[in-house]
Amino acid sequence: MPTTCKNCNHVFEGKFCNNCGQEADVKRLDFKFLRYKIQDLIFKYFHKGILYSVKELYTRPGNTIREYVEGKRVKHFEPIALLVTIATLYGVLYSYFHINPFFDDTINTNSLDNIDFTKVNLWMSNHFSLATCILLPLYSIGSFIAFKKQGYNFVEHLILNTFLASQRLILRLAVFPLIVLYNGTKTIHTLNDILVMFDIVLIAWAYCQFFNKLPRVKSLFLSVLSYFIFFMLLMFLFGTAQYIVGMAKQVS
Repeated sequence: MPTTCKNCNHVFEGKFCNNCGQEADVKRLDFKFLRYKIQDLIFKYFHKGILYSVKELYTRPGNTIREYVEGKRVKHFEPIALLVTIATLYGVLYSYFHINPFFDDTINTNSLDNIDFTKVNLWMSNHFSLATCILLPLYSIGSFIAFKKQGYNFVEHLILNTFLASQRLILRLAVFPLIVLYNGTKTIHTLNDILVMFDIVLIAWAYCQFFNKLPRVKSLFLSVLSYFIFFMLLMFLFGTAQYIVGMAKQVS
């Protein structure tokens, strides 16, 4: 029996409007409807969303991301939303516990005098999601250059690295008690170095699976090359910021 969509007035048959996608059976807004929507949201959010994506990122990261890029997307939480959600959670914890990864009695070296690390850390605490997203193009440039012959465009590399950024943040959430424990000590730098090494391992693992048409050794080499390109771009970014800060101080 034909139904008139209450959203766009399109006449259709079936459970959903084939013009705008709205359900044919539009229930009245009451407490029963509210309870149903909350249950449905929680089910989708955790069963078919975040938990599914997190599990996939730590069991078959490259394969599941490649499948997402190729169109298998229903069960996944959207990569940008996933990253923002996890980064926001980590940022809140980062700020609440006053984490200072730059603390060290050797921080005031001549090469870093132009950078106020207290202000950098404060900015990162208040804009952690933004800071995480700013690094995505750098990772993506690295993988795009290193794996250019594999035929994926830059946006697909961006999606790949968005998922992997979430993977790295999940690792940091898992070890956050250690970060809190060693916050404000020299050991925090050792812990950060270990986490960076794990980052490289996770990236190489995911890239080897994602670019599965390449021999494993070549994938590992290109993964390291990709991270090296990222690191050089990051150093250039910091160097540029340092130069701008130095020039601003001279002008003032």
